[in-house]
Amino acid sequence: MTFDPGLILSELDDLADNVSLVIALSGGLDSMVLLESLSSLQHAGRLCRPVSALHVNHGLNPDADSWLQFCQRQCQRRGIHFSGTQVTVELQPGESLEELARRARYRVFEHQLDKDQCLVMGHHLDDQMETLLLRLNRGAGPGGLAGMPRSRELGSALLLRPLLPYRRHQLEEFARDRGLEWVEDASNANRQFDRNFWRHEVLPIIEQRFPGFRESWHKAMTLCAEADQLAEELALLDLASMATDDPRILQVQPLLRLDQVRQRNLLRHWMLKTGFAPPGWQLMQRLVTEIIVSDKPGARLDCARGSVQRFGDQLLLFSDTQEPTIGPEQWEPDSQPLLALAGNGNLRAVGAAAGHGGSPRQRLRYSGGGLKVSYTSDGGSIHLAGRPGKSLRKILQESTLPPWLRSRQPLLYADDKLVCIPGIGVVEQFAAGPGEPALLVSWEQPDLLHRQPQDD
Repeated sequence: MTFDPGLILSELDDLADNVSLVIALSGGLDSMVLLESLSSLQHAGRLCRPVSALHVNHGLNPDADSWLQFCQRQCQRRGIHFSGTQVTVELQPGESLEELARRARYRVFEHQLDKDQCLVMGHHLDDQMETLLLRLNRGAGPGGLAGMPRSRELGSALLLRPLLPYRRHQLEEFARDRGLEWVEDASNANRQFDRNFWRHEVLPIIEQRFPGFRESWHKAMTLCAEADQLAEELALLDLASMATDDPRILQVQPLLRLDQVRQRNLLRHWMLKTGFAPPGWQLMQRLVTEIIVSDKPGARLDCARGSVQRFGDQLLLFSDTQEPTIGPEQWEPDSQPLLALAGNGNLRAVGAAAGHGGSPRQRLRYSGGGLKVSYTSDGGSIHLAGRPGKSLRKILQESTLPPWLRSRQPLLYADDKLVCIPGIGVVEQFAAGPGEPALLVSWEQPDLLHRQPQDD
């Protein structure tokens, strides 16, 4: 099959009329084929959508700046609007440089494109075969073995891969017939990179023995995609019986009634649905065999960028959060009515006129001198205004405070005496009486749960 740029038009049929196209332009063969194809269709009047190009400069190659300039010149020749973005990629322990660069690139795409734009990428059929081998070697499930999708959401925009049906040699034939130039990244020949190893060492041997392997592998990938779709539909049915008002929180008891296969399936799709990266097989196995069955308060599984924790009959997704400063901290509410607590929200003080403002149980007698913020008490009985004496632990349990915030509850002291539990109550002997100067102190609690992607 010969590559025909006109066939790309059918790939655009599902896009709304107001959606413009943005080419992910690296300067390599596949992205230059896209640039030439879309610009020629535009000049021939067959493509009426606006077309632009976006180049991400990772700065990892000595020739990176010249590649950016090459892409800019190629766009100028064709009358295509061009923009380039510089990113910094630093190698992290245990991380692949390829993967770090890919993440940086996609962050740029997500941040710069809006809902009326579609990012067009030049991945082709041979890229798809390499991706399958990479994911198979990592132990991916059906969703991963389905390969790169033809299209998907990308932040608030869309992503489209119209060259997926074509092999690289077909694109190269087209490029040579059109006299196209493109950049060659010397690192693509480095066998130390996994993708290059599969490309140069393994796939040629497979093709020599099984010339039609691409068609049969593509069929298997399609079946994996269908299996993943069915697994997602089952997960959504299961989720209906244990969902809460907050999509980051699950009810545990209905989850425990499922077998472990359905538990893992549900948990994985629940995490994907909220934008939380699911853990690998071993950690997911620990989640179903240790965490969800645990009666230990705050049973926790740490993942790459957050944690999954059980509190009572609920399972929650948490972001990576800064631990609160445990040491005491001085606060002068008169000069600093808003106090930011490191990793723990804010304390806010509002002056209450004599005899007015707020419940009498919340009015703290205060005439200056400063307060101390701490997170520990002496363990004795605490008499809050209008309530019987109880331990701090009991008071927090009876409050509306979520259990995962109880260890973070700030306490206020004056002259080493506990005077207030912000948001809960004032100690009896420090409650303001009629005509006395008073403060109303509230705690603006931190949101520790996983932050879901926003639709900006």
